[in-house]
Amino acid sequence: MRLMVSKWFFIVVASALAVAPAILPAAEVPEDRGAMGLSQALKRLDVIASVLHTGAHPDDENSALLAWLARGQGVRTAYLSATRGEGGVNLIGSELFETLGVIRTEELLAARRLDHAEQFFTPNYEFGFSKSADDTYTKWNHDQILGDFVRVIRDFRPEIIVSRFTGTPRDGHGHHQVAGLITQEAFKAAADPNRFPEYGKPWQAKKLYLNGMDNDPNNPNNQNNAQNNQNNQPGIRINVGEFDSVLGRSYNQIAIEGRSMHRSQGQGGAQEQGPRQTRLQLTQKAVNVSDDAPFFSGVLYRLSDLSQLDSSLSADVAGLEQRISAIRQKVNLTRPADIVADLSAALADLERIRAKSTNEHVRFLLDKKEDDFQEALRIASGLTIDVLASDDTVVPGQEFNLTISVTNGGPYNFPELRAVTDLPPGWEAVYDNSTGSLEPGQRLDQKYKVKVSNGADFTQPYWLRQPRRGDRFVWPSVPAGTLPRDEVLLPTRAEVKYQGTTIVMKKSAEFRRVDRTYGEQRTTPKVVPALSVTISPDIAIVPLKGSRQKEFTVTIENQNPAAAAAEVHLVTPAGWTVSPASRSVNLSRQGEKASLQFMVSVSSAAGDFAIQAVAKSGTQELKIGYTAVAYPHIQTRYVYSAAQSKVEVIDVATTVSSVGYVEGTGDAIPDALRQLGINVTVLSPKDIATADLSKFRTIVLGVRAYAIRDDLRAYNKRLLDYVASGGTLIAQYNRGNEVGNLQIGPYPFTMPNVNQNNADRVTHEEAPVRILDPAHSLLTVPNKITESDFDGWIDERGTYFLRTWDSRYVPLLETHDPGEPPREGGLVVGKYGRGTYIYTGLSFFRELPAGVKGAYRIFANLVSVEN
Repeated sequence: MRLMVSKWFFIVVASALAVAPAILPAAEVPEDRGAMGLSQALKRLDVIASVLHTGAHPDDENSALLAWLARGQGVRTAYLSATRGEGGVNLIGSELFETLGVIRTEELLAARRLDHAEQFFTPNYEFGFSKSADDTYTKWNHDQILGDFVRVIRDFRPEIIVSRFTGTPRDGHGHHQVAGLITQEAFKAAADPNRFPEYGKPWQAKKLYLNGMDNDPNNPNNQNNAQNNQNNQPGIRINVGEFDSVLGRSYNQIAIEGRSMHRSQGQGGAQEQGPRQTRLQLTQKAVNVSDDAPFFSGVLYRLSDLSQLDSSLSADVAGLEQRISAIRQKVNLTRPADIVADLSAALADLERIRAKSTNEHVRFLLDKKEDDFQEALRIASGLTIDVLASDDTVVPGQEFNLTISVTNGGPYNFPELRAVTDLPPGWEAVYDNSTGSLEPGQRLDQKYKVKVSNGADFTQPYWLRQPRRGDRFVWPSVPAGTLPRDEVLLPTRAEVKYQGTTIVMKKSAEFRRVDRTYGEQRTTPKVVPALSVTISPDIAIVPLKGSRQKEFTVTIENQNPAAAAAEVHLVTPAGWTVSPASRSVNLSRQGEKASLQFMVSVSSAAGDFAIQAVAKSGTQELKIGYTAVAYPHIQTRYVYSAAQSKVEVIDVATTVSSVGYVEGTGDAIPDALRQLGINVTVLSPKDIATADLSKFRTIVLGVRAYAIRDDLRAYNKRLLDYVASGGTLIAQYNRGNEVGNLQIGPYPFTMPNVNQNNADRVTHEEAPVRILDPAHSLLTVPNKITESDFDGWIDERGTYFLRTWDSRYVPLLETHDPGEPPREGGLVVGKYGRGTYIYTGLSFFRELPAGVKGAYRIFANLVSVEN
């Protein structure tokens, strides 16, 4: 639909695609605004080089190199991560697996906003640690992931590729090895027209460099300092610690701020000043240059290099470069509007060159370059655009307000302004009021009533819309593929005319709320169901013996703009009873929630069953809901799931009624213990320091608790005294370098460090387990543990097994990966005074939240020790 008023034009376009194919930024960082932003945009005007950096996971990237390239050299730069990091540990919350991948996706985007690189992914799921490339290829199909890398290379068209990994065992993690190997293969395969024709036209990058982690001065896992003795190694060296006088800090400092966005991985670091060298080694090339030639030699770098593709452009490009040079000399960052006319003329030159050339790649590069000219023009003109939605969440069929505001902070008058907002199919918009021309110092607002389509799709990560197939996500066929997340909702493009040149502003819709403490906060609007229905626990454990009743909580959240009512009930297997049979709920406003309890009597024998929660509202039956993934440093995202609970009736018993728990990283074990009917008291630092610990028969320490709880280190003797007095202390895995010289157990033992080899873990979840002492009470009371209790484990057997231990400890289990020696440090126990100390590297923190039956039976025995 086209809506026009005098001198001010607004168009709302219904389309399945966004105005621009790329993700629009959620929020500008200071480096992209004002004088700093203009300086950055001007730096990019005549640079056509492009660099693609490859790795396996979020945080593998050399952030300092990305910042040096994108912000320091003005190069179009991107990082390709083979995964979203779903298999890692979460230092900031209890989210794991797919939901953790959502967090790490957003953390990468937060980092990219700072270093100004783009971000790409493949559909591969991070299934957990792997010790070799061969092991990884049992989960990831070689040709599929090669095609994934080829697809990004052909889309992005890098002149240079920089691999983070060698593709050898030196890389450690099997995922790292595969990323290194695939990058080497993709360098050639992307240029082969017979390989992966479905992924576009062939593209030959000019050079492939290796920039391994041992070449990164900011890699926390690197034991070598003094710049890693790089001066004795082959390759070229780049000072990523170069200071930018306009930005007021070095590119390395910017990168460290970006790495600090990886909070779920604990990647924060000090923004050190001074030189920082990183080394790059040329490993493949398609141009005739020496291995130690400068980084950009032999590639298309400046606009003048376009004549290599189209010799007819030489004179035109030379004129454009002269104009750009004059603009840089003329610019006064306190009077940016002085160069608007010059930028306008330069953009007109660029458009003429693009129209003149028949070379497709020249046109591709100049299309990209136009964005940089537009950014420089927008900032120099003092123009800003804002697009605000009246609601954070909207439901199908709902109306909401959309306000497009354009502010003129510069000295020029713009008599004509045109704006385009893209609406998804079936959405409608109604024009609300009119305004006049855009004069200096003025802001113009255009308001719409927007109606969401009755059949609108819910806003959710595109890679989670369908169930994962093995260790690979199912991607939609829409253009979102390889991008970090879906296209934005309601992208808007505004245009003004200046001396015949169109100045373009882009912005996606946001919702703005003002917090009395933290000030303005913004999120992206989302389409959600009218009623969100969730049930907890999502995996319910019911002991076969004892009470067969289980309480379930159904949470209903109203997202209707008005009141809503529903009748809620559970659908259970035949023979089960539910009390009450149903419950009514009335929610008076948007955002209101109600939690309804149902008691279910389970009458089945051992096995797996399902319970479905249903909310009937009018003629609708609603059976899905979402969980908000929300942290201050990232954009809030919603992860959807059916309102179902998997009920596992297990032959498991405990003899303890309450335990104390010290939370570690990403800890969901307290909820798992409550599933067994155990009362869990989460111990605070004050409790560790002063509470009467003797009231707990057992205390459990969460994963890597010593890394994040300074109070444990300070009061570890109190815990050991608790053991000596008759308590049971269970320490889950820790890392040696995070514990330091502290002897956390009553007797000596050694743990591996994070930067040592990964021998002391068993990554094959199906690796055979041998019980060393079948008669030991930990393996017999109250549950008789057998090899079958290790069936159905996920991701791995365990990690950070003890390397050595005092003879007063007794190992209970042995397991190992194929081809490796036996490892007995995964579960050891020692008597100390009247109590018991247990160390375990078994991956209970993954197995229990996933409902692995044998893991529940084993952990029940650990917490049930009687002293």
